[in-house]
Amino acid sequence: MSRQKQSIQQIGALFLLIVAAVLLSIGEGSSTGSTGNSTELVLFYGIIPVLVASVLSGLASALCQWASQVKKHTSYLMTIEMSVFGSLVLLFSTYKSPDGKAIRQHGFFYGWTLLTWIPVIANAMGGILVGLVTSYAGGVRKGFVIVSALLVTALLQFIFDGKPPSLYCLVALPLVISSISIHQKYPYHIKKKEA
Repeated sequence: MSRQKQSIQQIGALFLLIVAAVLLSIGEGSSTGSTGNSTELVLFYGIIPVLVASVLSGLASALCQWASQVKKHTSYLMTIEMSVFGSLVLLFSTYKSPDGKAIRQHGFFYGWTLLTWIPVIANAMGGILVGLVTSYAGGVRKGFVIVSALLVTALLQFIFDGKPPSLYCLVALPLVISSISIHQKYPYHIKKKEA
């Protein structure tokens, strides 16, 4: 889509990264104290949603990278477009929800204070930042950063909260390190045509 090819080794590294993301998701889900740790729950509420989210996130990253690098859209324009589309979807979803009823009765900004604006502005700035990262570094590197950030979060939880990393996190760590190493070490090379 964005005309950046991956070598076989890099595709394998991306597969390792997906496995690490699934492990981290399962580890986070199992450490929250959910009842009934059955295989079916892990599959339907852990692995499958993470895989679907990974595919959708990868598709969104590829589309954003394509729009910014091939079509030359600015990341600010893409952020505005995604915000408008997301807002329309949210407004449509509130039509039948209890929140939608409260908005119709009291108005959208009912109960808002100055502190309410902090997450709204932080989310908007985060969207712009994600757009810039995707535009300049690419969706693949963004994926590596996201999974690495999950590992850093586990490390910080251990340092500040004393919560030891789960077994899943400890297994995911070498997978992430090796996937980053493989992806960097074996870039795609254009094969020369023989005469």
